[in-house]
Amino acid sequence: MIKFLLFATLMVPAILAQTPVRQCPNGAPMPQSVNINDCTGSPCPIRNGQRLLAQGVGITSPVATNGLEAYITIRLGILQIPFPMPEGLEDACSMGTPPGTCPVSAGQVFDYDLDMEGQSLPLSGVTVLIEVGLRADDGSHVTCLQFDALITN
Repeated sequence: MIKFLLFATLMVPAILAQTPVRQCPNGAPMPQSVNINDCTGSPCPIRNGQRLLAQGVGITSPVATNGLEAYITIRLGILQIPFPMPEGLEDACSMGTPPGTCPVSAGQVFDYDLDMEGQSLPLSGVTVLIEVGLRADDGSHVTCLQFDALITN
């Protein structure tokens, strides 16, 4: 039993370490594991125009909701850089696993995949803070995480 507890204690950080992420200041729950473009170090390299693949596994919704809105916020120091979600990707219900995840009940566990084709930021050679999250119909946060990214051309 002690070996199992030791193994579990060591494995949880290893699973979360797939992509180095941290909890958002709003305190929203994080997925059990995250993978963003197979990044394993910080900052995560993101190339302008490159496909962005992100997966959150084991998201436990703290609220019941009929819909989920995906959002991305980018910060450079104290500046917030607008980043509207590409058309069709703001509806996270269609991107959940299984597809058509919504409605979501409180306590329901689901996965979320984000696949964005060649998005570009008006930045290069800088490290930014990226916040990715899902909001319920009432605006409350279902999940949220932050990570550092080095934007390159």
